Amino acid sequence: MESVMDKEVSESIKFEKQPTISFIVPIYDINPDLLKRCLLSLDDQDYENIEVICSFDGPNKDLEAVAEDFIQAKPEKFKKNMIEHAGSCAARNAGFNVSTGDIVSFFCSDYIAKPGMAKNWVDALLEHPDCGFAYGAYEYLSKQRAWYPSKPFDKWLLKQANYIDSGFPIWRKYVVPYDPAVKSLQDWDFWLSVTDKHPDIKGHYLGTDIQYMADPPRPKGLSYDSNANWTERVNFIKNKHEIKISSTLVTSIGATYHAMEMAKMLGFDYRDDTVRKDNGFYKALYLIGFYIKPDQPYNEHATIISHYKDRGAKIILHWVGADIYWLRKFPFEQLKYLIGALNKSCDVMLCENINAQNELKEYGINAEIVPIPPYNEYEVKPLPEKFRVAFMCTDRSDFDKYCKEMTMSIVRAMPDIEFAAYGDGGDNVRYANLTHVGRLHKEEWQKFVYENSALLRIVRHDTRPMANDEFILAGRDVITNVPAPYVEYINTRGNQVINEWDMFGTGFNAHRWPKTKKEVIQTIRRLRDVQKPVELRKEAAAEYSETLNKERYIKKLKELVKI
Repeated sequence: MESVMDKEVSESIKFEKQPTISFIVPIYDINPDLLKRCLLSLDDQDYENIEVICSFDGPNKDLEAVAEDFIQAKPEKFKKNMIEHAGSCAARNAGFNVSTGDIVSFFCSDYIAKPGMAKNWVDALLEHPDCGFAYGAYEYLSKQRAWYPSKPFDKWLLKQANYIDSGFPIWRKYVVPYDPAVKSLQDWDFWLSVTDKHPDIKGHYLGTDIQYMADPPRPKGLSYDSNANWTERVNFIKNKHEIKISSTLVTSIGATYHAMEMAKMLGFDYRDDTVRKDNGFYKALYLIGFYIKPDQPYNEHATIISHYKDRGAKIILHWVGADIYWLRKFPFEQLKYLIGALNKSCDVMLCENINAQNELKEYGINAEIVPIPPYNEYEVKPLPEKFRVAFMCTDRSDFDKYCKEMTMSIVRAMPDIEFAAYGDGGDNVRYANLTHVGRLHKEEWQKFVYENSALLRIVRHDTRPMANDEFILAGRDVITNVPAPYVEYINTRGNQVINEWDMFGTGFNAHRWPKTKKEVIQTIRRLRDVQKPVELRKEAAAEYSETLNKERYIKKLKELVKI
């Protein structure tokens, strides 16, 4: 007999009234007060078309009594379903089969829905018809008020580890059965099954606003089971969904998006919030960046290195920029201890150019130069009709790496030049000649590069910026104080060179900045008025393509991780 779960629904759903949302609450062995709290929060929603299915995984008089109070008060809204004890997956499936909602949420019995949550979910799904489900952040009811922000939808990333909780809403037509054979990590299995069955489905990320609260993991719960049997449970899910199990893990604390794209390129696994789990099946760790400050009492990078080193993994550390800058701030005794520990723990250390290599050598680190290639592929294309200069703007740089105010002063000084700021900062700054585009991901970023004529990147410290490389590869100009072939180099270190590797110097102090600013302005105007020959742009792109050869990078890393 065909189950409700297998029935097809119309590909185009039109509603004469607002869609109904079904909250399926699996109930088993929980404090009655927690269940009451959960049902009260669902009853308190300001959205009218709600049904709540109390799906009991076996009889329990105390818990049934809690549910009965709601059912008797509002029988049109609260309903009861009972099965013989068979586990949470069976209870969810049984609850779904008696539900009628257009939208479904498998809402745990220890959750507390925030006021307005249901309406927010329905509005989000209706406003994003290209998405099959919506999801976002939730909070644990602990003293620390720990929370999980989740992350934007990426199907590849979902295959690495779960970031979507089971409680979030999905259109009914996309629901798949929960698998009772899955002992824990059931939400991961569910969302993988959804994306397996519906390959084109997308999820709408609701952002970091808390949607609901949950009790912290408790003994005998599913989270305890997954923690205690992590390797076994992860391998079960990956084998079931035919996900390749890599022997190498890529991660980063300060450059997470960077690390994720590197893992995709290399065909390695990626971890962020599950990186500290007992991932004993990894034979090598590729760590992008080592961000540590002298005043930090605890360093996550060192903990991660020790975690995998203790499990016999080969450690490869790739220095990428700001992480090198922070080594300058350490007292001599502290720095020597840190470098000694790194040299002992890391099997291989890499960097991206000769300047980084020379600076690291001053600290006692021998690093091999291995440039990281861009994620996107570029070709030299004609410049846009209207001259526009892009620059990075962020409020999160902990040492004003991107010289935010100084860069903004250049924008103010050139009202006849169009500028575009990318990144998470400066959105409150409004100038007639400035456009804010926000944070851009892979495909958006490539389009943005081609929409601009030049990149302005004046920084306090850097090694080999990927943005510079991408603009050159696309046939654009780069104005920067990071010396490299074919860039418009702005000397901010002055004439007195103390260290060859220090490319930044005193160009931002009160006495020298006016001269530096003038040189930047003159360079921008020159590039606007006199375009470089296309042959020269192609020559630059060809040289950069050779240096940033993706196949060579992949081959090099795969050789390094061999055990």
